[in-house]
Amino acid sequence: MSAILAVCGEAFCAMVSDGRMVEEPVLDGKPKVITNDLPKLRKVNKNILVGFAGDTMAAVQIVNALDEYDARYLTLEKAVRVMAEKARTVADIRPVGVRILVGGRGRKGGFLLTSMGSDSGFEPQTQPAREGAYLIEGACSHTDIGPYLEEKVKPAAAQWKSLDDVAKTLDGCIAAIAEVDKTVNTTYYREIVM
Repeated sequence: MSAILAVCGEAFCAMVSDGRMVEEPVLDGKPKVITNDLPKLRKVNKNILVGFAGDTMAAVQIVNALDEYDARYLTLEKAVRVMAEKARTVADIRPVGVRILVGGRGRKGGFLLTSMGSDSGFEPQTQPAREGAYLIEGACSHTDIGPYLEEKVKPAAAQWKSLDDVAKTLDGCIAAIAEVDKTVNTTYYREIVM
């Protein structure tokens, strides 16, 4: 039902999503498209990005839990806690599941990338960015994203010279997924924290 990709380095965190939302379940590989223009990421404040893939209605409930707080004062760690707690109360998550990525600057100023999903009871897995390396994560509802990250994103990371290079790589990865997975399209939405 969607694809989301995130890259965090020691100086930035970027996310890219596609824009397609389809009706679930998808039968015979022929999705019924609801919209092609739904961003699946949100810049919460100058330090935090949130993106999702999967059951859109459930994911929106989870992400919207942040609206109960003054976004200016939310830390990444607090945003993760709020969404994890909300996620555990969402009763009707479709079998396609939900995967949420949270990236940006943590409370101590370093860049972090957190992944959590319905498949793991929304238990957050957080990694700090390391010098000279990139944290690369992705999620897609109907396609195993791992091979795409290995083939399209990780080899390109060594050649990145600008944020445009990062965006082109992530867009290209989503385009490759969209060729085989009709629940994904090539309407790109991008956000960055520096």
